[in-house]
Amino acid sequence: LPSPSPAGTPSPVPTPTPGTTAAGTASNNGVAFNLPAGWSVVNKDDQSITVTNANNQGSITIASGASNPAQTAQQNKDTLDKYFQGKYPDTKTCPGSKTSTGSLNGANGIVWQLCFTLTSGSQSVPATAPLFAGADTDGSVYYAILILTSQADVKAFLTAAGPLLDSIQWKLK
Repeated sequence: LPSPSPAGTPSPVPTPTPGTTAAGTASNNGVAFNLPAGWSVVNKDDQSITVTNANNQGSITIASGASNPAQTAQQNKDTLDKYFQGKYPDTKTCPGSKTSTGSLNGANGIVWQLCFTLTSGSQSVPATAPLFAGADTDGSVYYAILILTSQADVKAFLTAAGPLLDSIQWKLK
């Protein structure tokens, strides 16, 4: 019997994108964080990094950079709200969610959750975006976290994302 041979490459070996090391970290000019096993960087520039998990349950974009003109955390929140409302017209604060202020790994800001419908062709999915918008004391630096997942997957995705979110180190202060 002939032995089976693979057609092409047996399994793709992920190639680290610039700023992602084999040790599982992602970094740019504004932020650094641990990348848990199974997570990968899908987009990166000087101010933001977007990652997804192996289950493709959603994405997380973590961003930080200079604000010009200076903006407060509330102004940064308003900017994100307008972005989502422009992209997803049915965007609203999720029922039962609360907007709160606090600190996330040293960055002061606002946490809230938006709900909307993601559509692609004839398919639609109820989606959730837990969000964080922050600013340094004089408003010259912004901090943002945009988590995007389906309403059905939000609890599991946030649990999976916990170690990543806990490891965020804001470089600009």
